[in-house]
Amino acid sequence: MAALALTSQVWVAALIITALLSGITTVMAATGKKEINKAGSPTPQETLASVQADMNEIKERAKR
Repeated sequence: MAALALTSQVWVAALIITALLSGITTVMAATGKKEINKAGSPTPQETLASVQADMNEIKERAKR
């Protein structure tokens, strides 16, 4: 930013740096979102089914 400030006003240099960093942040956020969507559901379906079966078994035994 100091080099930019030598050739232009300080606020213009800050604006350029802010725009550059915003662009980089946008690209990184989009890439991260794409990777998260590609990863799929964080909930293990087999574990959910197993826990549900255990809960049903506990409820059945509690009724006896």
